[in-house]
Amino acid sequence: MIILASQSPRRKEILQEILKDKEFITIASNFDERSIDDDNLKTLCLKEAINKGLDISKSHQNDIVISADTMVYFEGEKLGKPKDEADAFNTLKRLQNNTHEIVTAYCIIKDNQVLKERITTATLFIEKMSDDEIKKYVETKSPLDKAGSYGVQDDKYIHSKIINGEKSTIMGLSKCALTEDLKELKII
Repeated sequence: MIILASQSPRRKEILQEILKDKEFITIASNFDERSIDDDNLKTLCLKEAINKGLDISKSHQNDIVISADTMVYFEGEKLGKPKDEADAFNTLKRLQNNTHEIVTAYCIIKDNQVLKERITTATLFIEKMSDDEIKKYVETKSPLDKAGSYGVQDDKYIHSKIINGEKSTIMGLSKCALTEDLKELKII
């Protein structure tokens, strides 16, 4: 059995595209992301992905567990999920008309052993938005469960340009890299 250690609909969609007809289930990890720290934000992202996967793997022996974590960095600061609508508004106000980096780390685990781990990055430019445009987007509630307070797929509200990297990295799981790793491990 393949387990995606996430409840993210975007990660689920990306994994469905990779696995095609192969079945998998999703189980959210109970790992507390605040329990670890690292000054290197890319390493922190990977540590969180690994710990989420290990949390699920320990109770699902013989299963393949895929876990991931995504972080948004702007001006050297980690931008997580917003605390509330005001926080989402302020974050979007900062990000608009600027570029920022998105880091997605993932790992593939079986029997509490990390088989593969990878860090992927992308750079995104978000076009200028009026306060009204930001407010309308925040009112949809979509930004409230996303690192950086936006979803790149919400292109009705967010107009952006990918400077480098792939859209799936920004959405939370690198399609190209994960496909390559699953093939190398003969999982697909």
